[in-house]
Amino acid sequence: MNAFGAALLALVAEGGGVLTGILLLYLFHIKSKRLIGMLFGTTSGIMIAMICFDVLPHALESGENILMMIGVLMGILIGIFLEDFTELLGDKFGASHNKKMHTGLILLLGIAIHNIPEGVALGTLAATSPETILKFAFVIGIHSIPEAIAVAIPLKIAKTPYKTIAMIPPVLGGIMGFGAFCGFIMSQMASFFITVMLGLAAGIILYIVCQELLPESRKIWNGRLTTIATVVGIILGMLLVK
Repeated sequence: MNAFGAALLALVAEGGGVLTGILLLYLFHIKSKRLIGMLFGTTSGIMIAMICFDVLPHALESGENILMMIGVLMGILIGIFLEDFTELLGDKFGASHNKKMHTGLILLLGIAIHNIPEGVALGTLAATSPETILKFAFVIGIHSIPEAIAVAIPLKIAKTPYKTIAMIPPVLGGIMGFGAFCGFIMSQMASFFITVMLGLAAGIILYIVCQELLPESRKIWNGRLTTIATVVGIILGMLLVK
């Protein structure tokens, strides 16, 4: 697989997942916060398992543990920056008169920003672990479904035009494709760079999952089923890896 193949796979995985989520919302009129919270919890668990039992072990195979830790720490710092940047933009556009539209756009912006490091992770794996790339792409696609539902609900309530909603899947998919392209190219620069990039991607994704996705799942539905769904997601992720 080359850089363009990795970018195309990322675009299809993200765009397909987002499109599926939007279609499910409009076809079945999904309103259950419990269901959405459980979906967030499940996909968060799957991502934790993929990072801890697949991505990081691949980074450790090089024996450069210090480089991996440097990459993870860099990833956490980038995750913090992305979080602050998203909040800054949210505050800047917080004066929107349509609160539902504002909520949907901020969620959309946050997902778009986070799609870049997730794409980098996918692109790095495409260059280093061809047997893992399809599994990771599948996880990204599944993970995008509840995110798309969460974004589309306020936009639907705000009566956003269908043409605008239809642009969301290709835009988010294109952003992740760009990240995958960059991840593939950067992983080819030097052998040690692969270890750093895998650690970097792991750090960013783990920070996003622990800081945002898991709390968001509890915010949507603060019940035991959300926690159980997260545990089930971790187990499913382990089975997917094996």
